[in-house]
Amino acid sequence: MNLITLTLTKNHLWSALSIAGLAGVTYLTNRYVKNTEQTSNKTYFKPFEINNINNIINPSQQNTHLNTYINYIFWNGDISSTYLLIDLLLQDKIIQPLYIERYTIIKELEKDKLENLLKDASRLKDSKGNYKNKNNTTFLNSIIALKKEQQYEIKQLEILRLMILSQYPEFRNNLLPTTYITTIAKDLEYTSKFYNALQEIKPIHCDGIDFIEQVGRFLKYYDKIRNSNNSNSNSNNVSRIILGCNKDYKNRELLIKLTKKNIVNIVNINMLSVSNNNISETNISETNTSLDMPVFDMDDKTVKFMAVKFFPNDIMQYFMKNDIELRV
Repeated sequence: MNLITLTLTKNHLWSALSIAGLAGVTYLTNRYVKNTEQTSNKTYFKPFEINNINNIINPSQQNTHLNTYINYIFWNGDISSTYLLIDLLLQDKIIQPLYIERYTIIKELEKDKLENLLKDASRLKDSKGNYKNKNNTTFLNSIIALKKEQQYEIKQLEILRLMILSQYPEFRNNLLPTTYITTIAKDLEYTSKFYNALQEIKPIHCDGIDFIEQVGRFLKYYDKIRNSNNSNSNSNNVSRIILGCNKDYKNRELLIKLTKKNIVNIVNINMLSVSNNNISETNISETNTSLDMPVFDMDDKTVKFMAVKFFPNDIMQYFMKNDIELRV
């Protein structure tokens, strides 16, 4: 009887250990997969954009000819970035638009917090209908506003793409499908360095500067650009990364200060006669990219004037009708 009991006990023990071991492996695997997903760049294309072109150029197959090298532009549908995109298109350049879905990224990072806040919405208000926690209210309002802005911008990108290709059908293969960015690789060292510099600068205005940090972090781990730049020994033919920030950009002075501190690399900074002879070669080699801001020294009025003279009538009328402002 004791022998049978001992045998059963051993069997039960091994079964329990096997189940526990399997559960542990499953948990660790799931956690690893989740962490990997959150620390890698994740992007997607819209199917209708892919179907509207005949050929998608593989960056690894780019040659050094100026007209076939891809120009990457962060495009949010405002006048400034759209002006630059059309200008490149008319120069017969290959253009890869990029769009960071900031709401999608923040929602993922704050997923647990959002779930807890929205689990029981009635708890957010007191008996008089006033919000109990002002910080939670501010957070939720900012998330809602960001979501609306993102939906608006993405819709603008879709409409403008169709209008541009309608005006310039001969350049259909030059305008590649927009890369929509939903997750950006985490880099604690890079992010800490960026925000520590902000603390040292103590800027008057830094709302929205997180976009620049996201741009730099994304590019650092964007294999398409890194691989093409690393395989090209000609420094004149490295990937061009374009931003539509202009003279009236609210964080323009902050960008200049970040450049002086070697946190951001801006190609056009010399236009401002800023003393930046000590730009860190280490930073440049780490990301192998610099930000090109062709309208950095133009104000809103100048950009709008140039757009009026430059845009096809239909596109300009669309901007004026919808009162699309310069947004970065």
